[in-house]
Amino acid sequence: MFKPIKLAVNRKVLKGDARTRTVEGGKTLIVSWGAEGAEGSFQTEYRLVLKAEGELLFDSGAVSDKKQMCFVPCFGFPEGKKIEISLAVKDDFGNESLEKAEYFYIGSTDWTAGWIVMDGAPDAATVYFRREFSVDKPVKSARMYAAGLGYHEILINGEKIGNAYLDPAHTDYSKSVEYVFYPEIEKAILPGRNVVCARVGGGWRDNNTGMIKDLNVPVRFFGKRQLSLILKVEYEDGETEEIHSDETWQAGTGASVRSNLFDGEIYDANSAQTGWDKAGFDGFQNARFTDAPGGRMRVMTLAPIREMGVYKPLSISHPKKGVSIIDFGQNLSGVVRMKLKDLKKDQKITLVHAEELDEDGMLYTLPLRKAKCEDVYIASGDERDLSLWQPDFTYHGFRYVSVAGYDPDYDSIEAVLLHTDLESDSFFVSGSAQLNALQKQILMTERDNMHSILTDCPQRDERMGWMNDATVRFEETPYNFDCAGMFQKIVRDLMDVQSGDGAITCTAPFVFGARPADPVCSSFLVAGMQSYLHFNDLETIREAYPAFCAWENYLLSKSDDYIVTYSYYGDWAGPGYACEGGEDGAKSCVTPGEFMSTGYSYFNLKTLAQMARLLNREDEAQNHEETSEKVKASMLKKWYNAENASMATGSMACQAFSLWLNIIPENDAPRAAKKMRDDLVNANYAFTTGNLCSRYMLDMLSEYGYINEAYELLTREEYPSFGFMRQHEATTVWERFELKKNPGMNSHNHPMYGAAGSFLYKYIAGVYPENGGYETFTVKPFMPEKLLSAQAGIDTRYGRINVRWTKRYGEAHLYVDVPFGTTCHAEFMGETRTWTHGTHMIHVPLEK
Repeated sequence: MFKPIKLAVNRKVLKGDARTRTVEGGKTLIVSWGAEGAEGSFQTEYRLVLKAEGELLFDSGAVSDKKQMCFVPCFGFPEGKKIEISLAVKDDFGNESLEKAEYFYIGSTDWTAGWIVMDGAPDAATVYFRREFSVDKPVKSARMYAAGLGYHEILINGEKIGNAYLDPAHTDYSKSVEYVFYPEIEKAILPGRNVVCARVGGGWRDNNTGMIKDLNVPVRFFGKRQLSLILKVEYEDGETEEIHSDETWQAGTGASVRSNLFDGEIYDANSAQTGWDKAGFDGFQNARFTDAPGGRMRVMTLAPIREMGVYKPLSISHPKKGVSIIDFGQNLSGVVRMKLKDLKKDQKITLVHAEELDEDGMLYTLPLRKAKCEDVYIASGDERDLSLWQPDFTYHGFRYVSVAGYDPDYDSIEAVLLHTDLESDSFFVSGSAQLNALQKQILMTERDNMHSILTDCPQRDERMGWMNDATVRFEETPYNFDCAGMFQKIVRDLMDVQSGDGAITCTAPFVFGARPADPVCSSFLVAGMQSYLHFNDLETIREAYPAFCAWENYLLSKSDDYIVTYSYYGDWAGPGYACEGGEDGAKSCVTPGEFMSTGYSYFNLKTLAQMARLLNREDEAQNHEETSEKVKASMLKKWYNAENASMATGSMACQAFSLWLNIIPENDAPRAAKKMRDDLVNANYAFTTGNLCSRYMLDMLSEYGYINEAYELLTREEYPSFGFMRQHEATTVWERFELKKNPGMNSHNHPMYGAAGSFLYKYIAGVYPENGGYETFTVKPFMPEKLLSAQAGIDTRYGRINVRWTKRYGEAHLYVDVPFGTTCHAEFMGETRTWTHGTHMIHVPLEK
C-alpha cells in the first residue's frame, strides 16, 4: 500500500502525546516525511496542507519534486492551537498515495508572566504555589505555559497535568530557560471555582551539595526555587482570560520537606497540607515577585523525562536485622515506588540506593562520594499517609536499595526507570551472545544517562554533561536513539557557556571542569554533524556554525606553530596500568595530551570544511582545508617517525588516532596499523587506549584488515574488557575497567566506553549515512571469522533500513531493505551494488 509515513516538523517525528508534538515557532517550519511504496519507485509530486480549527494556513498545491521535504512560512500561524497537517504524494509510476494526517503545536509564546518565590522558604523544601480562579461560562479551550526552577509538577484541581517527571529541561538558567507547553487542558477546568497549582523542587536550581559544595564552585545559574506560569483560557463566547504568576498567588510548604537531586527527598506526612490543591484552601502566605533568572524564555521541544520501565525485585535479603536489601537485577536510573500500609505515627522509612554490595551483603556506597541518595518517608499514622509513595523531584543510579523501618515484600516495592524519552526502533543483534550482551549494556547505560542532558553518570555527586567523554559517545547515540532534539539542545547549551573569545567549557551547562575546555571536546561539532547525518538537521549547523568556528579559532590561538599547547584529560581513563598513578589515576602515561589536543584541532577544521560546504560557503571551506593542512604538517613534523611508521610515542592510541584522522602518509598507513595490531596482540589484548581512542582502535583495526582482532577485543572476558565487567555482574558499562574498592572514578554506569556501540552498527552491520538523514547510505559489513550472522535496523526519517548478513550453506548472504526516497551503496565480499527502494540481496561463495 502506497502511503506517507513518519511525518516530521523541524526534524521532530510526530507521534505520541502533545509533549512530543510541540515545536518552536519561527519564520519557517521544515516538514519532512518518509513513504512506503512500490519497489524501485520514488516520489515525483507531493501536496501538503496545514489547517487550524478548519482555517487554511498553508497549501503547497501540487509540487513536482523528489525531495521529501517542504519549507513552510509560518508567519501568522496560531500559537498554542492544534495545527492539522495532511500530505499526499505521487510516485514515478503514477500511483497516488493515501493521505497522511497528523497534528502538532507551535509552543512558543511571548513571555509576559512574572517570576514568584516564597518568602522565607526553608532550605531544600519543595515550594507549593497555588492560584484560585472562577469559571462562570463554557470553556472552549485552555492551554498553559510553565517553568518552575529547578523542577516542577503542575496540577489543576488536584490532578497532575501530563505524565512527565523532572520538568523543565535543565539549562544554564542565566542564559536560557525552557518552559513546558501544556495544550488542550480544558477538560481539567470545571465550572465554578478552580485552582492551578505548582510544586517546585530544587533540581539543578540549588544543587549546592556534595562535591559542588566542597569545591566551593560558583555556579551562575544557582538561585531560589521560583515559578513563572501563564494559563490561557478561551471561552465559547470568544472572550479570553489569562492568569499569570504574580503576587495574587499563594505560596507555602508541605509534606515534601526536602527535595534534592543528589541527596534525595524527605516526605513527612505530618507536614501535609490537606486540600492545598483544591479550591477553598487558605493556609499559605502570598507569593512575592522576584528577579527573573536572566535567560531567554524558550519552549521546551525536547522529549520529556517519563517513566520508561518498571523492575520488580530479583531478590530480597536481610543481612542485618531491620534492613532489607533489594536487588532489582538491573543497574538503572530512577526512583523506588512502594505500597504502604498499617503505618504508625512518626514511623520512619529510609531508602538508600547504590550500584554495588559490600562483602557483608550491605550496600557499598563509597563510590557515591558525597551524594546521600537517600529517600525518607515519615508517617503521620492517619489519613494523610500515602498508600503509594514515589519521590518526585530526584533520581538515583542504583541496582540495590536498602530499606529500613519497613518490611517490603516482592509485591510492594519496585524500581521505576526514568529518562528522557528518546526511544527509537533501531536495533542491533548478532550470532554472538557477547556482542548482544554488550549492546544491551550500552543501551541501558545510555538510557540511565539521559535526563534532559546526556550525563556522565547517574549516581554520584556529579551527573553532568561532560564534553570530553561525549566526543566519541555522540557517534554512537544517534544509532540507538532519536536524539536530534537532544543534540540541538546540547549545541545550544554549549553556545550558552561559550565566552567572547570562543572558549567553551568542559561541562554544559557549566558546573565545574574548566574554561577553556580540554581541546578533545570536539563533541560540540560532533553533535551538530551527527544530527545532520542521522536526522538531516542542517538547521542546527546553520545556527551554530559561527560558534563552532569560534571554538576552533580559540584552539588555534592557543597553538604554537599549529600545535595546541594545553591538555587536561587527553585519552582519558584507560586501564590502570596505562595511567599516571595507576588505577587511581586517569591521565594517560603513554599518549601525550598535546598530541590529542592538536589532533582534534585538525579534526575540527576538516569538519568545519564539511559544514561550510553544506552551507554553500565554499571560500570558508577552502580556508578551513588550508589551515587543516598546516596543522597536519606540524603534527607530522613534530611527531611522525617514518622509519617505523609511528606517531608520537607510538602507543596504540597514537597509532589509532592518527589513522582515524588519516594524517599518516598513505603508503605508510598499513605499517602504522600493523604496529598497532602487533602491539595489541603481543600484549595479549591488554590495550592502553582510553575513553576516546579505544573506539578509534576498533575502527582502524577493521579498516586495515584486522577485524578478527577487533572482534576479540569486544568478546573477550579477561581484564580489561566488557566481558570482565559482566563477569562481575555488570548490567551497564563501567567508568573504569577495574573492579575497584574506592570512591575515586568508580562509576558503574558510565557511557563513554559505550561508544563501542557505533562500531557494532558501522562495522559489524556495516551501515553508515553518507549525507543528511540517510538519503544516501553505505552498507559495507566487516565479518569476523568467528561471527556467523549479524542484523541491524536503523530508524531513519525516511523509514527503516534493515541489514542482515549470514554465513551458511557455503555462502555469505547480504539482505538490505532500502527505504523509499533513499539510495544504498553496498559493498560485500568484493561485490558492489547501487540500490534504490526495495529489498535487495547478494550471495557470494565463502571461499571467495
